[in-house]
Amino acid sequence: MRRGNSYTDNDLFQLFKKGDKEAFEELYIRNWPDLIREANYRNGFNNASEDMVQDLFVSLFQKAKEIDIKISVKSYLHQALRYKIINSKRNLKIHNNCHYELLLMQKSTNAFAVELETKEFSENLHHVIKVLPKKCKQVFLLSREENYSHKHISAQLNISLSTVEKHIGKALKIIKTEICSYYKKAIV
Repeated sequence: MRRGNSYTDNDLFQLFKKGDKEAFEELYIRNWPDLIREANYRNGFNNASEDMVQDLFVSLFQKAKEIDIKISVKSYLHQALRYKIINSKRNLKIHNNCHYELLLMQKSTNAFAVELETKEFSENLHHVIKVLPKKCKQVFLLSREENYSHKHISAQLNISLSTVEKHIGKALKIIKTEICSYYKKAIV
């Protein structure tokens, strides 16, 4: 039976503490929409919001006799929700950091495999560079291995800046095509 507006949230909470379950139900009905709205706002509208609010009410139900609310029940619920969201975000951050560390550990245990893959990739790359057209290869190597600027390459080889850019673009396109082609064949 709904109690309407004749009881405040604090009155309903005190009635619930004495065993009136309908009072708790009314508290739930009154406060659920605002708490969901706040959880969605603070949580970025994700599925965890409803779970958090539900957990909040379950905790309130289970610990009601131990809880001494000195302010309003509404303020208590909103403050408890804020703490729940902060804890959730902190736990997620810790989880993500642990996941990242596990990935690093996994990569380090596979260091030999990674080293082999890197060596194989490097060999393939050098092979592709070796077969580039002469001028294209020259420009690309000055750019990537000697770290010359496009302007410096242009001056040294006596070619225009746009020609330098075209040679580098062509080299990158050939390298990408050849390397991707190699790995597609290796997977199949």
